Amino acid sequence: MIAIVILMVMALGSAAFLYHSQVGIFTQGNKRVALEAAGSRLEEIRASDYNDIEPPEKNYDVYYLSGQVGDWTLADNDPGETRNINGKTLPIVTKVRYMDIDGGTDSYDYVQIIVRTGYRTGINDMVTLETFRFP
Repeated sequence: MIAIVILMVMALGSAAFLYHSQVGIFTQGNKRVALEAAGSRLEEIRASDYNDIEPPEKNYDVYYLSGQVGDWTLADNDPGETRNINGKTLPIVTKVRYMDIDGGTDSYDYVQIIVRTGYRTGINDMVTLETFRFP
């Protein structure tokens, strides 16, 4: 009887270990695909002309981009854009921030581009990639 109880405890422990290992592998896979989606968005922005991602008026420091190369939409708040990642519709947020090195001038020296993409539904887990773009 004692041997059976010990074997059952070991079997349950092994099953729990395998389950959590599989969940971890699945989560890391989703995270990797989300990183690829965020990287793809950064490449789309790099492929765009600087004037396409710059607002017509420089009267604010942060704005959001949505769309694709040649057809960017600029907004002052998150437009709620999504991407299909591993069969799930998850958010992708592209934020652009003006950066001014010398300060006090009307011109901005470069922009910081931040892309955040979700990788699990129902949970606000997101991956983030950042880059800079110069005119």
